[in-house]
Amino acid sequence: MSENGLVSTIDRMGHNVCVPKNLTTILLSLLLALASCNRGHSPVAPKREMSAAEYEVLTAWIDSTFTGKERVAKGLTKIVVFDTTDSDDDHLLKDENGQPIPREKMAESLRKKDPALQQAALDAFQRVNTQQAFLRRSLHPSIDYQLVTAAQLDSIFCKHCGFWPEYYKQFPGSQGLLIFSGVGFSADGTQAFFYFSNRCEGQGGAGDYVIMEKHDGRWVIQKDIGMWVS
Repeated sequence: MSENGLVSTIDRMGHNVCVPKNLTTILLSLLLALASCNRGHSPVAPKREMSAAEYEVLTAWIDSTFTGKERVAKGLTKIVVFDTTDSDDDHLLKDENGQPIPREKMAESLRKKDPALQQAALDAFQRVNTQQAFLRRSLHPSIDYQLVTAAQLDSIFCKHCGFWPEYYKQFPGSQGLLIFSGVGFSADGTQAFFYFSNRCEGQGGAGDYVIMEKHDGRWVIQKDIGMWVS
């Protein structure tokens, strides 16, 4: 916990921005509660497995985001990723009065921000995220990464636990906590759409939708659509 009560995340451009600690605490609490609920039902594991294509997209995003001089300057030696997908619908699909925003209206807003977003990719994103899925050791970025479970986070972020200082003792040299949604694809498989959030102690926080496109066999970032930055 920082003295000014703020926590932070790192975005794709390496910019740091401030987010109130209580917001990140609430988001983490909701995430852990959701994961705990899933563990309490049968079957224990989420029903959906991530596809090889999803892993390929997320790997390309990690390599584009956490590489080069920015990574060295920040002293990053590993990426820590939550091992369960989360599309963050509970936090995003609300209006200023806290009322649910219809998916059709949300889709319209996203397409206005980037008309290149294909409806098929958006529809596929909504389908794959009706169920959570485990992330396996099937990512293959150039930087080392570690998967973290809800049980591990429970032991760090419980009421009387060490919180962020303890987190960094267990995961030194990390960027914080990275959480991915499942990935939706266009009909021809050349556009991918997903959500990520990254939370950590320091000076900023962010949650973005990402559009990626496949060119000459390689996935590249087309656009980040920021959903919350504080």
